[in-house]
Amino acid sequence: MAMVKTDTLAVESAKVAIAEALCDSCAENAELIACKCRALIVGYDVRWSSMDWIPQSIEQTWVADLLNPETQRNSRTFRIGGKIDLIYQRAGKLGLVDHKTTSQDIADPESPFWRVLAIEGQASHYHLLTWQNGIKLDEAVWDVMRKPQISPKKLSKAERTAIVANREYCDYLVSQASLDSLQTDERETLELYEARLTRDCTVERPEHYFQRRPVPRLDSELIEYARELWEHGQEILHARNTNRHARNSGACLLYGTPCKFLGICSGYDTPDSDKWARKANVHSELRELEGDGRDVVTNSRIRCFQTCRRKHYYQYEMGIERYDEEEREVLLFGHVWHHALAAWWSTFLPEESEDGYSHTQPAVIAVAGHGAADEADVAF
Repeated sequence: MAMVKTDTLAVESAKVAIAEALCDSCAENAELIACKCRALIVGYDVRWSSMDWIPQSIEQTWVADLLNPETQRNSRTFRIGGKIDLIYQRAGKLGLVDHKTTSQDIADPESPFWRVLAIEGQASHYHLLTWQNGIKLDEAVWDVMRKPQISPKKLSKAERTAIVANREYCDYLVSQASLDSLQTDERETLELYEARLTRDCTVERPEHYFQRRPVPRLDSELIEYARELWEHGQEILHARNTNRHARNSGACLLYGTPCKFLGICSGYDTPDSDKWARKANVHSELRELEGDGRDVVTNSRIRCFQTCRRKHYYQYEMGIERYDEEEREVLLFGHVWHHALAAWWSTFLPEESEDGYSHTQPAVIAVAGHGAADEADVAF
């Protein structure tokens, strides 16, 4: 079996980004995450590098007015914002890509994962942001990677003997350090695990790990989303003005993990204790914004508000975070993978796009005002 080419410029740039994203991490599993991301970026490159998508902007922050579609007036309080992973050109069309990671099945187009994404508001949010900035996108695409379920495994004596004799594993050359380790350890080294995962996602099951799906959005759907967005803004404003932030006990253990504010809600802690600090910007993904971000409504903020209004209050109104907040693997993995993808796409970026806004460094594109403010936004 021929060895997969893994030394393309895009792959090497992504691997550098992976190392940089983990350089300050104290997580015990940082090296394992690095191995997974390096293997996956090779698979991503093999799967998608032949597609003629020309990136126009990468990891760009966009801001626009929160507009009432019924009155065509702006909110006096809120703006909308978001960071779009990728805007690209292909076949004369302009589209956006949102990168996602999941542990669910993505190979089956009828799987629950895709059904949920069909009504996800993020694509509409991004369409609306660019539209209000004078750029009408033709399409949007979910770019999804399924996180590996395989881990370093125990090798049989026959497998270890074959590796030492051939100095090769899963079609990759093995270092002397790994060969020496096999003399005393029956489990794969991280190098051997990375080789096996690389083959799995490049040759054996690429469709298991990588899928893309279009996100159709009609103009009528975007206008309906704009109405919903306005309503969410009014609800957030009402909660702020009345200082009423109802708790949702059903959200305390979402995804099997306690909410980071559970100690405060349950009375074992307070926001003013020495465990908490105020963030300079309540949107960790929009660090380029001027100000504290409390006037910016993002898709993530809306989902948080819908999940639990008390959590929204602590996260987006007070803007507090724990001093000693641990790096959860799922968050760290997603953080590293996004850095890898940004670096991978950057190697295909023209020096400057036709409309002059393409670059790899974060920046803010903000729309000018669209007239008078809506009085309905003064009070609920």
